[in-house]
Amino acid sequence: MTQSIFRALALHALRTPDKTALRVGARGIDYFGLASFLAENAKTLAGSPRVVGITATDPLEAALADLSLTYSGHISVHLPPFFSPAQRAHIVQAAGIQSFIGPCDKGMAAEHLLRPKDCPPLHRPLDPAVPGARRIIFTSGSSGTPKGVLIGETQMAAAIAGLENAIGPSPDDRHLSLLPMAQLLEQVAGLYLPLLAGAEVCFCPEALAALFGGPMEPVLAAMFATQPTTTILVPALLARLVSALKATDRTAPESLRLIAVGGAVTSPALLADARAQGLPVFEGYGLSECCSVVALNTPGKARPGTVGEVLEGIEVHIDDGEIVVSGPTVMEGYIGQASVAGEWRTGDLGRIEGGYLILEGRKDWLIVTPQGRNINPEWVESCLCADPHIPAAGLHLAQDGQLEIIAVVTAPVDPARIEHLLADLPQYARPVRVGFAPASQEGLLKPGGGIDRSQLSRLSRTLPQYSLSKDQKECVA
Repeated sequence: MTQSIFRALALHALRTPDKTALRVGARGIDYFGLASFLAENAKTLAGSPRVVGITATDPLEAALADLSLTYSGHISVHLPPFFSPAQRAHIVQAAGIQSFIGPCDKGMAAEHLLRPKDCPPLHRPLDPAVPGARRIIFTSGSSGTPKGVLIGETQMAAAIAGLENAIGPSPDDRHLSLLPMAQLLEQVAGLYLPLLAGAEVCFCPEALAALFGGPMEPVLAAMFATQPTTTILVPALLARLVSALKATDRTAPESLRLIAVGGAVTSPALLADARAQGLPVFEGYGLSECCSVVALNTPGKARPGTVGEVLEGIEVHIDDGEIVVSGPTVMEGYIGQASVAGEWRTGDLGRIEGGYLILEGRKDWLIVTPQGRNINPEWVESCLCADPHIPAAGLHLAQDGQLEIIAVVTAPVDPARIEHLLADLPQYARPVRVGFAPASQEGLLKPGGGIDRSQLSRLSRTLPQYSLSKDQKECVA
């Protein structure tokens, strides 16, 4: 991966040296400046491979740190700004981080990169990258304790090659990066893929706050200012974007050709609403353990109700209803655990029809009611998440055997609105109660989409509960 990406970057620096590679607001770096930056900081980062944490909160600085470490053959570990202090401390210990780029505690070793403007011009083509770079991606999973996924050059190269074939990036693209750089999906598809094509990447620092209920105005302003061709969203951010466009009586920039949506189940109603606002949304599916993207709908090759065709180079089969992925994108393993031999049982349920992958929920999230009904909670939750004020929801079976749903909200929502959103569900799948939790509550929302399910039981005990339709109690009693 490092060789092909940085070989392409070296060519862009020679052929289109003045073209902007990375930008946030008025700050930017062109391809020649990026090549000079990497060459100069390779001297600082020279030496045997080491594990380096990235704590920069500015997305441009985080991207430059990631590129520098990868070019120099080190192991990069982003410390997600949305993780709790306890989770971040766990990452430092579990990954064996030896030094940091960005703010760090007193006494910790720091790597000091030269700023792009302080790097002398490169007087010869960029040297080949140091091979062997890896990255550790920490995912909170459903337990709240981050697990370290080890991704090497083989996995990155295969994922980027598959996405390149599916998306067809070009030098004319302009990618608007809205997801945190700490997420593998944004690293693969929002940074390395555009740079491979010689495209421009524009960052929006305010998007992280918007992801957790902050104002959408800066995100909307960035979208219209940059006129992007591509971006990546999670359903919660998509719902808020649709709402913001409606509120300002605008449709999306005509420059957009592809918006990839993933991380959680997206309701058909939200997708239809998004397209009505001019947003070319295409659902995909993936997980960190398989280098982020497994399947993706694309323009001209999209089928509603599916997450698209499996990327070239990846193999998927269904075993007893479970999606099993094999091939070069499967992780090396979790840190501290045995290596993985090229196949990963995802824990996701699904099926393949006509070459398109259809998701049917998480195997370990399936709810079996006292009446023997099997319910996929994401099916019910996606109904609520069509509302822009509800970025996530969690359905669970309460101690009394009743279905209950926790709605994570960015603004007050009337229980009657919940009933309306659930009205099309069959009676057996409708919860009898709803509780409301603020999106600002630390650790409740997962930036990749969805709710931290490990908190549902506690929330059920502590939140005020509101009854839904009276007749629903009869159908689940």
